[in-house]
Amino acid sequence: MNQNKNKVGVRRFRKLEELNLIDNFLFQEMLSQKEEGEEFARILLSTILEKNIRKVKIIPQKNILGADTDRHGVRLDAYIEDVSDELNENMADAEIIPDIYDVEPNNTYERENLPKRMRYYHGLIDTQLLASGTDYEKLPKVFIIVILPYDPFGKDRMVYTIRNGCEEDPSVPYNDGARKIFLYTKGKEGNPSQKLTDMLKYIEKTTNKNVVNQDIASVQQLVERVKRKKEVSISYMKSWEIEKMIRKESYDEGYGSGYGEGYDSGYNGGQKNGQQIGQEKVNALIIKLNEAGRMEDIIRAAGDKEYQETLFEEFGL
Repeated sequence: MNQNKNKVGVRRFRKLEELNLIDNFLFQEMLSQKEEGEEFARILLSTILEKNIRKVKIIPQKNILGADTDRHGVRLDAYIEDVSDELNENMADAEIIPDIYDVEPNNTYERENLPKRMRYYHGLIDTQLLASGTDYEKLPKVFIIVILPYDPFGKDRMVYTIRNGCEEDPSVPYNDGARKIFLYTKGKEGNPSQKLTDMLKYIEKTTNKNVVNQDIASVQQLVERVKRKKEVSISYMKSWEIEKMIRKESYDEGYGSGYGEGYDSGYNGGQKNGQQIGQEKVNALIIKLNEAGRMEDIIRAAGDKEYQETLFEEFGL
């Protein structure tokens, strides 16, 4: 049992050049670069939705807060608006309600939590998008798209599209504009398009070997450009140093709850094992926060033990 915990807590440092698009850091950085991000998002959404999207607008790393400071918030990896219709000069601005997309990779295995997490995301997004007093018809369509290296529902499908509907009679129209799309990179069932299959394979393993069509070739050029940027390299090193700092602090202090857990359970009766348990918990938390792109939470948790406990509870650690 403890062997498995150790494996969870170990994370090998990889150079920026080794990162794949399914790694949250690289995905975020791609979308945070205005020129590269908008073209990347346009190609990606066009491939996933199988329609021609001519123009998108990105608000990277958009924070959507809960009702108060004690409630969870959402940190969207890509808050994307499809503004293709704005290119139509004959359409008045008042008629344009752009579709909203939250696109994010998820390397963290959390099959059981995914449906409720998506429900929570949709609720907060809608709350922010619909200003007080605005007609509900102005509420845009919201698509939450999650790219996963594991099968979220165990049916070996590449695409799982989830919509709300009438349980007693599925033919009853119920278009609330809310949709969740789960993309399993290795899925085979459901006859996924070759373009989507190739794109997801490339996202999971972002190498020249997987550049098999023009769209992916264009994305590869954008990825290489972003990886060469000095500010991206600095940001990556900073994120890694923050992780190391928190790990060291948790070990040096023996982290209270971990020490107590190790001592109270009589696990070899000692502080050493309490430190090990505490560090394993913190390591697992850092990995989950990093994969979720929540760098502010990593920094805050380094100096706020109560907030650490809140995060432990959130992630079930």
